[in-house]
Amino acid sequence: MKKAILSLAVFSALGFSAVSHAASIGATGNISFNGGLTAETCSLENSGATGTGGNLSYDMGVVTTKSLGSEAAPATPVTVGGIASSTTMNLKLACASGSSVELKLTPTTRVNKGIGVSGGATNVQIMLMQGSSTLDFSTGSATLTAPLSGGVANFVLNAYYTLQAGKTIAQVTTGSANGSLAYVLSYN
Repeated sequence: MKKAILSLAVFSALGFSAVSHAASIGATGNISFNGGLTAETCSLENSGATGTGGNLSYDMGVVTTKSLGSEAAPATPVTVGGIASSTTMNLKLACASGSSVELKLTPTTRVNKGIGVSGGATNVQIMLMQGSSTLDFSTGSATLTAPLSGGVANFVLNAYYTLQAGKTIAQVTTGSANGSLAYVLSYN
C-alpha cells in the first residue's frame, strides 16, 4: 500500500510538473497575404502629381472667376484683365514593349466638352488642352496617341477651369470645384 501511494504521489508530481511548465498561450490570430499578378507592361507617372498606385491627383489651387476661360478657348480669360491659370500635367508613359501608346481619358462626370465638377462651384468645368488643341469629351472620352521612343511616351496637358458653354461669370457660384477622369493605357 505504501508503494501504491508512493507511486501515485510520483505520478501526480510528474503530471503536475508537466502541466505547470507548459508554455502560456498569448495572442492568436491569422496572417494574411494579399496581392495579385498582372501582365501590365505600361505604367503612368508624373512627378508633379500626388497619389499612389495608378491614381494621380493634381492641385488646381484656388482660381478667381476673372481667370475663367470659355469652353471654346480655355486659355483665354473671358474677363478683360484676367490671367489664365492652368495646372500642367506631364504624363510619362513607360512601356516594356510596343511602338506606340494610346491614353484614353473618360470623365467621371461630363459637362458638354469638359470635365464636370462637384463640391459647391456651379456653371464651371475643367477643360484639358494638349498644346493649342482642346480635348473634347462630348462623346464621352478622348484618346491621345504617341510613339514610344526607348519605351517612353510623354503627354503634356494643361488643365483649366472654364465656364460651361452658354454660361456667364455672373452665373458662377464659387466654392470647391473637384473633377476626375479615368484613364486606360494600351499599346501596339
